Amino acid sequence: MDKFVKYIIKYNKDLDPVIDQVFDRDKKRLSQIAPVVEQFADDYKHFLKGGKKLRGSEIFLGYKMFGGKSKKMGLMASLVIEIVHSFLLIHDDFMDGDALRRGEPTMHKKYAKKYGDHFGESMAIDIGDEGCFLAFKLLNSLKLPRERLSKATQFFSDLLLEVGAGQALDLMYEEEKNLLEETVLRIHRYKTAGYTISGPLSIGALLAGASKKVLKPLEKFGIPVGVAFQIRDDELGMFSTEEQLGKPVDSDLKEGKITLLMVKALELARGDDKKFLKYAHGNQHLTLKEVERARQIIKDTGAYNYSHNKGRQLVEEGKKFIPQITKNKKDQEILGLLADFMIERKS
Repeated sequence: MDKFVKYIIKYNKDLDPVIDQVFDRDKKRLSQIAPVVEQFADDYKHFLKGGKKLRGSEIFLGYKMFGGKSKKMGLMASLVIEIVHSFLLIHDDFMDGDALRRGEPTMHKKYAKKYGDHFGESMAIDIGDEGCFLAFKLLNSLKLPRERLSKATQFFSDLLLEVGAGQALDLMYEEEKNLLEETVLRIHRYKTAGYTISGPLSIGALLAGASKKVLKPLEKFGIPVGVAFQIRDDELGMFSTEEQLGKPVDSDLKEGKITLLMVKALELARGDDKKFLKYAHGNQHLTLKEVERARQIIKDTGAYNYSHNKGRQLVEEGKKFIPQITKNKKDQEILGLLADFMIERKS
């Protein structure tokens, strides 16, 4: 895993000046229309420079793996999905009512401090929208053959439509009382999995000129690994620390987030423990002691072990398809490390 972490760190270091270049160029032009956009750009760039940039690193990996020659072109292409990811997170934070992201106020809370809640929420929506527009402008301005750009843009658009549908599923099922494991995995499949692993790798491959036949093994690899990513994300959301997570560790429980942990714990718990979990899930007024009790029940029922084993099983399922993606041993190794990172990461 350390080798993949080093790859991510190096990628982030290389990407930073590209972020500055893209945002500084558009900030200057747009600020002449509306001066507030200058603040938009600075806030967005600051937001973007946080996080692991996992998806961007995968576009870059896919681009290089399938024959992309220009490092700068690969980095510019990879920035597209990171700008979009920031847009989705800014809107997601607003929908979830989250106050913190990576240890700092979320975008809507940042603007609300100065001008009130409605203004903050409206500004966060607009800032996110601007990011989405910028991302597709950047994608279509890449100096690559038009046919490649067209294929990648179509693929990316379809991928984001899928993410939006997955988000709708997530919101809809929050109101359901009797959830099944297959429901949770379905949400993870459409909201997270394709967008997190197979999608970015495929976009990089298409921009490098790879044929569409590579998309199928990338999907067979990436979907189970992407579901495992979300399973691990939910484990960290329940059992990590605020320092590692960058937001309160009780937020998923209080928001009533749909996770394999909770679905399995509710299935396995009995008597007072089951009643307590139903009381705790989605309860915004839980005390720290009650949060700790919920965590203990999840562990005692075996739900945590079940969740973690499920993630490992999915990763191993995905890794079987690596030889179909590439015959290059170094590329096979990095894909294997990427897959293992999904369930071994600490944040």
